[in-house]
Amino acid sequence: MQQESVRALLSAQLARPCTGDAQLLAEDLAARAGVLGVLFYGNLQRDPDAGGLFDFYVLTERDAAYHGAGLSALANRLLPPNVYFHTHPDGPKAKVAVMRLEAFAHRMRAGAWDTTLWARFCQPSTLIHAKDDAVRAQVLDAVTTAHRTAAQWAVELSAPDAGPRQAWETLFQHTYAAELRVEGNRRAQMLADQGGALYELLHGEALEAGGQSKPAQAQRAWRQRRWVGKLLNAARLVKACFTFRGALAYGLDKVERHSGRPVILSAWEQRHPWLAAPIVIVRLLRERRLR
Repeated sequence: MQQESVRALLSAQLARPCTGDAQLLAEDLAARAGVLGVLFYGNLQRDPDAGGLFDFYVLTERDAAYHGAGLSALANRLLPPNVYFHTHPDGPKAKVAVMRLEAFAHRMRAGAWDTTLWARFCQPSTLIHAKDDAVRAQVLDAVTTAHRTAAQWAVELSAPDAGPRQAWETLFQHTYAAELRVEGNRRAQMLADQGGALYELLHGEALEAGGQSKPAQAQRAWRQRRWVGKLLNAARLVKACFTFRGALAYGLDKVERHSGRPVILSAWEQRHPWLAAPIVIVRLLRERRLR
């Protein structure tokens, strides 16, 4: 019964209607060749008044169907997702991540070394477009797996006496630490607070399935994923300088907004952002503006 409740809540969450700019952008993205589904997630999905770019995941059947045969398709096969800016003719703008639906679902497993995908999609998202009912069911399966993976890790990483709220905050502290992020611990607290009944149900389900607190063992396993995650994030940032026009400017703007200090680039770094990206990343890590 509890499993049915979790799935029902997630199905309703994915099916929430979207209007305005989010709907316009999703329809525009869905019209591209090879698109199976369009997921709306991120800050504006949670808070429409937050400002900034819309965030979408475009799920495809094959890399070449969307990107064409060439380096972009190869890059997405080797290190998904490809990320780029998308501007609707009427003005709204989005940051779009593209990957195959099969690869998306594969990265939701508890044993996955890359924690980025399930950490994103154990948070609210909306499936604005699905090619058919079979795709909708596949996306629901993937998102459900993401939530159960997150709940399992939340139980294992937290203290034995931790309640659902505290366990999920502990989880998000760990998932943010496994990426190159500019947000502080307040974001982990906010996400745990917003989980409500769904996170409580998932916590109870994980305990009923035999999950138990084992911080020392889980920390060892997580430490490996943290280093893998940071290396993958760094590699994706460097890749984005080739595939994501304006990626360095976008990233630096985010760092400046969260740290309250400008990032000063040399003339050479401004002229050669794809070469400068690793240098700038190392500098921001040293300054602790990336974590």
